[in-house]
Amino acid sequence: MFGFLRRSINAIGTEIAKVPKMDHSPWSRQLPMASLKTQEDLKSWLVGCDKDIGGFSEAHLDITKNDTGRFYGHLSLDLPENESVQRSGYAGIRTKTRPSTVFGTPVWDTSLFEYLSLKVKGDERKYFVNLQTDGVLPTDLYQHRLFLKTPGEWETVLIPFKDFILTNQGFIQEDQIEIFREKVKNVGVSIIDRTSGPFELEIESISAVNTGPDPNANQDDDDH
Repeated sequence: MFGFLRRSINAIGTEIAKVPKMDHSPWSRQLPMASLKTQEDLKSWLVGCDKDIGGFSEAHLDITKNDTGRFYGHLSLDLPENESVQRSGYAGIRTKTRPSTVFGTPVWDTSLFEYLSLKVKGDERKYFVNLQTDGVLPTDLYQHRLFLKTPGEWETVLIPFKDFILTNQGFIQEDQIEIFREKVKNVGVSIIDRTSGPFELEIESISAVNTGPDPNANQDDDDH
């Protein structure tokens, strides 16, 4: 009970702090959503892969000596003997759903921002960025490819929120409902490229921003 009240009081303070006092306030330009820089940050993330249902992939998340997050492991396409499992070869990380307050489940209101910004360093594997909103179906997921221009080097990737595609359990939905940007609940990254072998992606931070693309930032691509 006391924990619930404390979270509610903190939520009030957070909401007050968000209110922009002028058009050029820092909050109007950037909304920090998640970071991976410290051991404490790791407590806010979940890691999963097909091993959780009997598969043979491995996935890990830790903090490097350079104070960045490292999502790494090994994908295996081998199927377990359990006949109910018909697909393997996937792994992912996402932020944990934050504890409820008197106002409900804390979410990010990204409606005033145009892009999701990720500072990352990856390999040449195929990754996706995932957003989950406080919507009707808990299995709905908005996804977009994480296009890397310079594998092996740090870069900032900008993805327009309007370009995320609605999926459910890995399938693109015929009826594309616009993302509920006022209530983004979780953000994460997954690898589902159907290729066996090692993978590694470093992540420093994820934010909602209004800064337009620059020559060093990835832009949207029609290929999802």
